[in-house]
Amino acid sequence: MSLAESLEYECLSCDHRETVADALVSTCRRCGGEMRNVDPVR
Repeated sequence: MSLAESLEYECLSCDHRETVADALVSTCRRCGGEMRNVDPVR
């Protein structure tokens, strides 16, 4: 089990998705909009 688990985020404004290991990321790199966490598919 790893503490640095990657999380997928989706932008609320432009639907851009990116996977990051830093849970503090909350700004979209493409448009500057708000990012939200996307639950991983299990």
